[in-house]
This record gives sequence, C-alpha cells and structure tokens, in this order.
Amino acid sequence: MSGMETKHNMKLSFINWIRRIFASLFFIGYFPFGSGTIASALVVVALWFTRDTTAVFFGGPHGYVYYWIAMLVLIAISCFLSSKSREAFGTEDAPQVVIDEIAGQFIVFFLVPLTLKTLILGFLLFRFFDIVKPFPVYVMEDMEEGVGVTMDDVAAGVLANVSLLIILALYHAVRAYL
Repeated sequence: MSGMETKHNMKLSFINWIRRIFASLFFIGYFPFGSGTIASALVVVALWFTRDTTAVFFGGPHGYVYYWIAMLVLIAISCFLSSKSREAFGTEDAPQVVIDEIAGQFIVFFLVPLTLKTLILGFLLFRFFDIVKPFPVYVMEDMEEGVGVTMDDVAAGVLANVSLLIILALYHAVRAYL
C-alpha cells in the first residue's frame, strides 16, 4: 500500500469511529437488547429535566420555528451519521444506530406541552409506531442508506405526534363537557 492509500484508509477508519460513537449515542446502541427504546427514553428524560429551559427556548413567538429547525438539524445529523452504515457497522441498518430514534422521538413533541403524561404517552406512541411500522413507516425504510434508516423513525415520530395531538384535543373536548 502506498502512503496515500494508508492516509486515506486511516481517515476512513477515523470517520467510521466517529460515526460509531455518535450514531450509537456514545455506545448506547451496543446494549444487547432494547437499545432503540433506551435511546428514545433518554430523549424523554432529557426533555423532562430540561422542560423549563425548553419552554424558554422553544416558547415565545418564534419558539415553534426554533423547534422546527432543531428537528431538521437532528434529522440531517441522523442521515449523515447513519449513512455508510455498512462500512461503520457491517450492515445497512445496524441495530447499534440509535441516532434515528433520537430524531424521531424529538419530533413527537412538536406543538405538544411537556408534561409527565404527554411525555410518557408520546414515548409509548412513538415506540408503538416504530416497532409495528404501519404504512408509511415501513415504506420509508426502503430509501437509500442513512435516509432510509432515519426516515422510518421520522415517519413514526410524525404519526405519534399527530396521534398525541388528537388524543390531547379529544381529552380537552371531553373534559370541557364534564
């Protein structure tokens, strides 16, 4: 091997190491079981403990725009880190990749007040849609590389978000009549 090839291989090895660290959320993806559920739960716990800060940052007249931007950034990061999964993890949709769960779970709480009940229900709805993979979730997996890995969780997050918003609207409508 020439010196140029060695440098190129070292650079690829370093990039794959970075992908492994961040795509697995600092190796949480390597848990032998439930790594996606653990990563999703960490988002919920983080949102619970930062709900006052989150309300300040994502509150106000531009808060929804900031939240939307944060979701798009998370999706982009997830797509990037999930791409080249075969080189980094040895398989196309490696179970160690949990950054996609982070992006999907974050989507669940767009336009949703952060209370203990909404966080738990949002978590359960997201895990349901992510595991069962109804249409259009399973279709998204067929997209290429990191996009497919991420977009099925994005779709699950959107379905969970819409379901949670409908449940909250129905709850408040019924509660108004009681």
